[in-house]
Amino acid sequence: MEVHHPHHIPKKFKEYLTEFLMLFAAVTLGFFAENLREHYIEGVREQEYLELIVQDIKMDIQMIDSNMYNRKVRADICNQLTKIYMDESFKKDSGPFYYNARRLHVRYLFERTDAGFQQLKNAGGLRMIRNREIIKAIQHYENSIAALEKFQEGEMWYFENYKLSNAKVLDARVLIRYSGAKVSNYNSSLIPQGNPTFVSNDPTLLNEMMTHFFGMDKSNYVVMFFEEKLRKEGEQLIELIENKNVKNYDI
Repeated sequence: MEVHHPHHIPKKFKEYLTEFLMLFAAVTLGFFAENLREHYIEGVREQEYLELIVQDIKMDIQMIDSNMYNRKVRADICNQLTKIYMDESFKKDSGPFYYNARRLHVRYLFERTDAGFQQLKNAGGLRMIRNREIIKAIQHYENSIAALEKFQEGEMWYFENYKLSNAKVLDARVLIRYSGAKVSNYNSSLIPQGNPTFVSNDPTLLNEMMTHFFGMDKSNYVVMFFEEKLRKEGEQLIELIENKNVKNYDI
């Protein structure tokens, strides 16, 4: 028995072209859809990181505000000690000299909050941010923190040497007797009574102590300047992030 196989009719060129265009369109649309999805996910992640950075900066500003208050108190203490030293009233009544010299043993340093910044770095750094203006503002903020920390290091050098020089002049028994509270702050000490003596009346040792005091006093003003500068940059960065238009990303 003879079997006749059906004849395949060749497709026309237009049919091949149509199939190709449909396949091409499907692949292209899939590609664009995937890109849009990735773009959306990156945008969401970017927003999350920026929100964390805003929280970091707000915590920094709170610390700066606290530090600025305490540093202004410190500046006032330094003014009092300077006056006592310059008019030599400590020779008649050393109590206020002891009191103010001891109060300066307390320090209030800026320590940044960087949880959001660290997460951004671990995720790929500033390449995760598409707004160039925000990138520049973040870089400026980071640089200002680095500068502030450097000046704090210089201040701490004077501070440590000031404390060491105190031991050559001030009587520890007087400091202990009038220490006041167990937790030190600028107001915890008491003013010694009865014109207590120094462990040494050597003017060279007193001069050493007051030289370190002078450097520490001036460093306090420098650090305050950079803390105020950092505060302003932080406020500007927060405003920039919160007011940014997501439609104007630099892609």
